[in-house]
Amino acid sequence: MSFLVDPDKLVAAVFATVLRPPPPPDLNAWAENNIKFGRESPFPGDYSRKTLPLAERILEVLGPDHPARVVTLMGSAQVVKTTIGQIFVAGCMDLDPCDMLYVHPSHDNALRWARGKWRQMRQQSDAMKRIFGGDKSRDSTDNLLYQERRDGRGSLLISGANSPASLSMITVSRQVQDDLSKWEPNPGGDPEWQADSRSASFDQAKILKLSTPLFAKTCRITRAFRAGTQERWHVPCPHCGHMQPLEWANFQGSIDPEKPEAAHFTCISCGCAMEHRDKSAMVARGQWVADNPGARQPSFHVWRAYSPARDWASIAEDWLKAQGDPHAEQTFYNDVLGLPYDRAAEAPPWEEIRDRANAGELERGRVPVGGLMLCAGADCQGDRVEVHIKAFGEHLRRWTVDYLVIPHHIGTDEARAELDKVLARTWPDAFGRKRSLDMLAIDGNAYTRDVFAWAKKHPWTKVIVVRGAKSDLAPPLALVKSERKADGTVRKTQKRFFNVGVSALKSGLYEHLKKVDPLARGHCGYPKGLGDEFFRQLTAEVRVVKKDKWGHPQAFWRLDHDRNEVLDTENYAEAAAVRCGWYTRLAEEWARLRLEMERLEDQRQPDLFDPAAPIVGAIPAHPAAPADPEPPRANPFFRPREGGGWLNRD
Repeated sequence: MSFLVDPDKLVAAVFATVLRPPPPPDLNAWAENNIKFGRESPFPGDYSRKTLPLAERILEVLGPDHPARVVTLMGSAQVVKTTIGQIFVAGCMDLDPCDMLYVHPSHDNALRWARGKWRQMRQQSDAMKRIFGGDKSRDSTDNLLYQERRDGRGSLLISGANSPASLSMITVSRQVQDDLSKWEPNPGGDPEWQADSRSASFDQAKILKLSTPLFAKTCRITRAFRAGTQERWHVPCPHCGHMQPLEWANFQGSIDPEKPEAAHFTCISCGCAMEHRDKSAMVARGQWVADNPGARQPSFHVWRAYSPARDWASIAEDWLKAQGDPHAEQTFYNDVLGLPYDRAAEAPPWEEIRDRANAGELERGRVPVGGLMLCAGADCQGDRVEVHIKAFGEHLRRWTVDYLVIPHHIGTDEARAELDKVLARTWPDAFGRKRSLDMLAIDGNAYTRDVFAWAKKHPWTKVIVVRGAKSDLAPPLALVKSERKADGTVRKTQKRFFNVGVSALKSGLYEHLKKVDPLARGHCGYPKGLGDEFFRQLTAEVRVVKKDKWGHPQAFWRLDHDRNEVLDTENYAEAAAVRCGWYTRLAEEWARLRLEMERLEDQRQPDLFDPAAPIVGAIPAHPAAPADPEPPRANPFFRPREGGGWLNRD
């Protein structure tokens, strides 16, 4: 009987493999020999360190011969970070096999990365096919979130930071913490501490922390970057050769709204323009320079200005689109500049906002010029329902039209009947039209059953139920598709139940409240005579940051006044406007809406020879004030006035 392989030779080959000292691991050389990018990459084909010169030193410090234990890379979205993380994992699996951990903010993020980016790398790399086998392997040790080398000498566990179970009972010598800024405490505690502890047993561990930053005072990747060497890529001026980093403040001053393509950097030594056509040569001759060279752990910052795939005009164009909108500015700072954004923590003094309103021309009960959408936010209290009527227009401008208080609990027939009347009610505008609500958002966090009982009487295109999301990272508005009840059953929410990112909405509102110019993007207008209590409640909360028991800073909103219903209803009305497309309408859509809504009711052709005839379609500069509207009963901001009308309680 003969064997296909001589057993003596097989044993000798195995011993030779084990006893032969491995070559010094070189992640840069390995990447050039083994990594190929597909059509999804702006640079398909073989990886080259010449294309990404900034990556060379980062991969060097990630090698096992470098003493660094923690390496931090903070930067713009879609710039180098994930590529470096994947090269680190794949290169280690081939050159220096071990057990590795790749952690994402959530289980869903982990699945998307494993199915998308990591699967593509495995399919496009011969080395990965050799190590793990074919993509359609049915081996139990090669599934989506746990992948083991075919020879058993190393493995990759992919997990989410939101699950403490996935960060326990494992020990790894190398790991990647991806999208670190989005990690939030899980039921077991602080996930970053949990992940770090998985490598505590190894003196030569390597932990790569990757992320686009978020908010300045609570951002994990910003904290890690500042604790490290804080290295930035310095490039030579094409005119005088002076080495300097490309900085946003240097670039911003050159942005011309009429010619964004002409934006450039200016040499801090000779004062000459450093233009986009010089970028490739400058970046290729650059080098990393540490702002904090005494730190033990290396940290790096990269942003779009260095990217070979995007031009500098795109930076200028994105800034011109975002400027004046706090939500868009935050995205710009994070995703384009790779910098943390400092959110507004408090509003201007309420007295300033009140005085500005009382000195203005807006009248309560009338929709102002420019208010093209009419939405309301409702807040339910134990003995009343408060409703804030807001008009919303182009360029994120908003105005308070009315504020109503229904003196009944939401569970009573009286309250529901009054809310029905609010939906049917109209408010006059400056063009003689009667305007009704486009949408009302009512808080369902308290008295949930009663709120839904009323809301379901109306179409979900007219009434939505909202609740404030606790997370500081929550989007402005997110549909709750289903919810688990107390008895464990799951109920669908019928397209009308939404989480509202109240933290972002409050910060954005407070930033806008600083704007005095009525034509400024995001200007907030308030009518005369609302009273002091209205403005105290509008500015009732302050954003503060405190460290949790694990030492990580957490932000929360502190109530500095005994009531905040005006602020809450302001946020809910904005949520209704977002649902109606306030954030996403294009300029031509606003133009069509303006043409439809803002024209005089009387379109008859006037006598051209009558000097008293009105000009059809003209916008009145100062609309006449409406007759004293009777506010609803028990309004805390108003009381009856002798002879008719209403006065402030203040």
